[in-house]
Parts: sequence; C-alpha cells; structure tokens
Amino acid sequence: MRVLLIEDEIAHCNEYVKCAENIPYEIDLEVSHGLAKAQELTVDGFYDVVLLDLELNESDGDGVCYLEWLKTTKLDYDRPYVVIITNNRSKTTHTIARNLGADYIFLKAKPDYSPRLVFDFAEKCHKSKPQEEPETRDIELITARVVEKIGFTHDIIGTNYIIHAVLTVIYGDKREPSMSKDIYPVLAKKFKKTDWSISRAIRTAIIRTWRITDTEILQENYTANIDYDTGIPTNRQMIFHIVSQVKREYATCD
Repeated sequence: MRVLLIEDEIAHCNEYVKCAENIPYEIDLEVSHGLAKAQELTVDGFYDVVLLDLELNESDGDGVCYLEWLKTTKLDYDRPYVVIITNNRSKTTHTIARNLGADYIFLKAKPDYSPRLVFDFAEKCHKSKPQEEPETRDIELITARVVEKIGFTHDIIGTNYIIHAVLTVIYGDKREPSMSKDIYPVLAKKFKKTDWSISRAIRTAIIRTWRITDTEILQENYTANIDYDTGIPTNRQMIFHIVSQVKREYATCD
C-alpha cells in the first residue's frame, strides 16, 4: 500500500514513519511537509491513500487547498483514498473537506487515535479496492460515513455506540429488533457497560449533534421522523434512519 502523509508537524510525521516501519503489513510511506511538494508527489507517486492534515500552519498552503487541487487535477491513476487527520473540530470545515472529496476524518483528539489506528483503517480500505467504488462496499465504512454526514463526531462515546447499534441491526436476524431487548444488551455486553449507560450515551450524542449542527445539514441528511415533544429524534428513530440509509447506499453499489 502506497501512502502519502501530508503533515507539517515533524514529531507527528516521525510517529507515522516509526509506525510504518513496525507494522505487520507492507506500507510504502512518503512524507510531505508542504503543499507544493505534496502536489508534486501526488502526480508522480501512484498513491493508494493520502493522509492529510487540514491545518498546515508551517506550510505554503493548507489541506483544503490540496483537496481543491486534487479535485481538479487529472492523475494517471485512480484517485487516492483521502483520510483527514486533524485537530480541527469545526463542522463547517469538515463539511467543506467532504464536499471537496475527503473520504474520512480522524480527530487527533479522539482518545484512541494513533498512527496505527489510521494505518489499519487505510489498509482495510485498500484491501477492499478490487471493485469499483470499493470503499462504499464495506458496510462499516458506509455506516461511519452516514453518521458523519448527519453531524456526529467521534470525540464522544455515543457516536461509537450508534455505529455499533446500526451494525447490530443490519447484521442481526430480527426484522424489527427492540432497542431495550435486542440492541442495548448486545452493546452493553460488548462494551462492558449497563444498558442504561449505552442508552444514555446514544441519547447524549443525538442531543448534542442536534444542538451544534447546522440546520441545513440536518435537514439534508436526516429525513425521518422526530419526537415532536422534544424536536429531536429518539434513539430508535435515529438508529433505524441510519440503518435505512446504509442499506440504501449499499444497495446502489451492487
């Protein structure tokens, strides 16, 4: 897997280089600290994955500039899968990056963030690449993408529970599973929590997302029912809306 890391923090780059040297699968890693060099390497490098920092403060440009350039540049190979790695939590900036073609966003502030986590994710995408539009053929990747589009962020645990709740429904054998009997207990066992704490964390994530996400983004990406008493979707409404969206996107890939 050929990977281009675009990052201006030398210490962070060194962490990725060290990780790539000790990882159990082969990675051909190139590093660029600036925009112009990154563009030159992209044209010549035939990369499978680009790991892109959005805020290249010590550089001659930034990650958004790179995405704009990549979107309008014709390469001699298939466009690389672009993974954002950033400290920037701005929903507006994330939306701009996605609209310019970013495929996934990792927050550096996420508790379990590490170069190994990013590489493992990139390797998973790379392995699924034989078919056209390969990243959309993986249900887990589609689920994460749908969740992100609605406005959920990975810095709160409820987002992770939502993703696993959706996958529990999709991979389950019940047509209409119960949140209290079929979903919360599965997640509680998996994460060693109580059913109540799983339910509460999901609820907190939904409420927070509804309060901080732009109304236009919510209206575009959440089209199901809401609880009219609160003006916010219930846990069940949100989970099953995402399930429906994931199934719809997955079906269009076949």
